Amino acid sequence: MILTAFLLNKEEKNIPEGIEKIVWNEETRKEDIEKASGKYLMFVKNLENIEEDFWDQILEKVQTEFDVCTINYTIEVDRKTLSTEKLEPPEIQRKPYKGSYIWSFIFKKEKLLEILEKEEVTDEIVDSTFTYVNYIEKPIYHHIPTERVIHNFLYTDEKEEVRRKNIIYMGTYCNGQFNGYITWLNNIGRCFGEEFPITILYDKIYPPTKKAFERYFEVLERKEDTLYITNRLITTYSTYYYPKNILTKEDSYLFIHGNMCDYPSSRKYKYDNYTKYIGVSKISAEKAKDYFPTEEYDYIINPIQIDESEVKPHLKLVSALRNDPIKKIERIHQIATILDEEEIPYTWNVFIDSCPYDSNVYGGLIYRRSVQNPLPYIKDADYFVQLSNSEACSYSVMEALSLNTKVILTPLECYEEMKVDSSQGFLLPFEIFEKDKKEELREVVKRIYKEKERPMTSHLNPSMWEKYKELFEK
Repeated sequence: MILTAFLLNKEEKNIPEGIEKIVWNEETRKEDIEKASGKYLMFVKNLENIEEDFWDQILEKVQTEFDVCTINYTIEVDRKTLSTEKLEPPEIQRKPYKGSYIWSFIFKKEKLLEILEKEEVTDEIVDSTFTYVNYIEKPIYHHIPTERVIHNFLYTDEKEEVRRKNIIYMGTYCNGQFNGYITWLNNIGRCFGEEFPITILYDKIYPPTKKAFERYFEVLERKEDTLYITNRLITTYSTYYYPKNILTKEDSYLFIHGNMCDYPSSRKYKYDNYTKYIGVSKISAEKAKDYFPTEEYDYIINPIQIDESEVKPHLKLVSALRNDPIKKIERIHQIATILDEEEIPYTWNVFIDSCPYDSNVYGGLIYRRSVQNPLPYIKDADYFVQLSNSEACSYSVMEALSLNTKVILTPLECYEEMKVDSSQGFLLPFEIFEKDKKEELREVVKRIYKEKERPMTSHLNPSMWEKYKELFEK
């Protein structure tokens, strides 16, 4: 037997007769290498896109003597060749036969075993063992770089290893405050974090998201110079690949969080390296079948468990004003910023003649065009807020008091006349909005939230009715 082909976890049908085929995985060790009958050993992954004369060139090459042979290839993604790599005959000192792409080389069996028999493998041992490098010049193999990558027997550089039972790789999909993947992971943590060891591996993460994940998971930033080895790897179809320095020992699962056919721009992915594709609903699994080259589909409904400690009462605020400097809309933003910083859930409807920002949403603020009848919003709110520098007699405040909605106001003289006091809400002094008073304002905002359920007492002056009657009767 001249050549033994070690196959990546599956039988390759287009390998010619006369070449020994051995299916292998990441558990393959020296004993498996010793079983090979071939004088030369080759590590084979997906050979779907090889040139027609691929095996002829390989078999011709192994008729000669060499310690290691490099195989040239082109890089292809989604059946489009992005570039052609012409590999120059490498220098032994650069150790061309080690690294991730072990399928780009053919090794003499006895030389490979020399390496594997060493208790300690150094650069000098590798360099002295492989002394004769041969080379195939013509590109004969289309390499798809995002497929599963196999740990090389010949790693001789100092590469840190991180071994974990379960790794969920999210890439950059944790780099946000709100999305379905983050909710999914939080619920996985709530439901299974105490029972199973789970590590979140990320490339980029939003700091509050990381803080939330750390309640349930070990959270690690992926580093290029580290090899991550896991029994079970989980990723999502929006990440749809995992980097070459993540090694799966047993199972890898791609979770599908959407209905693929509803996204016309979705590529037809060519990633057949997953053990199984799992939809988060039966329909999502069924609709994914035209997008991935496998029949290994299943579905698992999204887990859910609500932590009651996270359910805070929602604060509802409403304001009505025109976009004018005297109305001091920036004071609304000062309070909203503190609400955000204190993580107080709130919705603040601001009825205004023109939006002060390009976006209609600023934190929990929602800017709305003025409406003819704001009363339902005022009635539903915990507080009506008016923080202007000048009001003669505010109809909006009178509407709020008439509807028994508490108020948050600046101390204008007209409110004294209307007999507004602390029993009806909060009167905030002008100076509390100065920059150096932010912490004092923060304490008031926290009181506003704490006392939102406190009932108010209306003191509207009924004398206006008599005065208007007298006016019109003259």
